[in-house]
Amino acid sequence: MSTTKSKIGSFGGNRHTLTFVVCLCVSIFLWALLKLSKDVFREVSVGVRITNVPTDKFVSPLQKNSMKILVEGNGLSLLRLYAENPSLTIDFNDLQPLGDDRYRLSKTSREKLSNSYLSRFRIRNTISDTLLVKLEKKYTRKVPVLVHLNVNFQREYQLTELKVQPDSISVSGIKSAMDTLQKIDVYIKKKREVKSNFTEIYKPKNTDFVSYGANRIRIEGIVDKVSERVIRVPVELHNVPEGCQIKIFPTEVPVLCTGDLNLLKGLRTEDIHVVADFDQWQEKSTLPLSLTTPKKRIKLRFLNEKSVDFLMKRQ
Repeated sequence: MSTTKSKIGSFGGNRHTLTFVVCLCVSIFLWALLKLSKDVFREVSVGVRITNVPTDKFVSPLQKNSMKILVEGNGLSLLRLYAENPSLTIDFNDLQPLGDDRYRLSKTSREKLSNSYLSRFRIRNTISDTLLVKLEKKYTRKVPVLVHLNVNFQREYQLTELKVQPDSISVSGIKSAMDTLQKIDVYIKKKREVKSNFTEIYKPKNTDFVSYGANRIRIEGIVDKVSERVIRVPVELHNVPEGCQIKIFPTEVPVLCTGDLNLLKGLRTEDIHVVADFDQWQEKSTLPLSLTTPKKRIKLRFLNEKSVDFLMKRQ
């Protein structure tokens, strides 16, 4: 009996303690909310991004700038300011040069910043107005776009044409970045087997080191249900040495053509070029063959011979 009474007394004591703790937490929360709702002044340091630099220059990405400013706002806005870590954007034309890559905010720029807002915080004043801005020479050149396909096609279907627009992009940046940028790689992967045309959009992202002259690249894959046709094509001789007479064996080779049936029906021997080029001769008794066609959506490959034998007679 005494044990039961002690448990009841303990429960009653715990209940009073719990009530006290809850009331204390609510009071602290309301007090904090009241404090955070009041306007305060704070000196904060924020990052700076420089825009509209001279067209032949680039702001060195190794140079990071920050500025101390006096802001006004409630405590909730202050918490959001620290969480978001915003930055100021300053026009290069609003800076006054001081020498040695140092610049100062102009009077107009300071007035523009004052009473503007940064992440719901009102900027009241600039504590520091001097920035170190190192400009590097901008290098520009065209860089090709290289598409890497990881695509499987359904049976009897194949990629017959890949259109890339643009197929090269003008890229600008600092020398160290441009020296290593030889191409723009675009990777396309399809989880399912493909039997129809597909389109992908790739958006190059500007960085602190390089900027791209195009904001999107369109890749279109033309997929056809394919048939096959074999055409015998005569071999063309190019760059025959002067004063030499050449005989090749064989004089024509079979070429396997794959593509849409309607396109294959209209394909002529004259549309296919099999070339034996003496500029590719490597002191052997054979000449390698190359295979081209101006026709779109047709794929070619040698059925048997990839080279021809030849006899050379000097005149």
